[in-house]
Amino acid sequence: MEVREIVCKAISEKKGYDIRDYDTRTLTPFMDHMIVASTANTRQNNAICQNIKDRLKEAGIALPMRIEGDSDSRWILIDLQDVVVHLFVQQEREVYRLDRLYADVPVEVYDL
Repeated sequence: MEVREIVCKAISEKKGYDIRDYDTRTLTPFMDHMIVASTANTRQNNAICQNIKDRLKEAGIALPMRIEGDSDSRWILIDLQDVVVHLFVQQEREVYRLDRLYADVPVEVYDL
């Protein structure tokens, strides 16, 4: 299973929603995919972040992981090298509108 599939499944397991996987390979050499997902609150953001770490470890994937945001953050960024994950409390996602910025790249919507 690919890293991005593990990440999307981990998000879904903790009830994250509106999960979108943007293929950014044509835009930037720094990442291949950007995954954006919504949550209901900061507590759920943190639970999903932890679940992503746990699921990657269970799969035997040892990637350098950089996390921006803390337990009170309404936006958590997880940098997994080729895959970058953005977890937003829904209202915060509406403010920053990353989805609109990446509207021209191929996207896969996960409805798990």
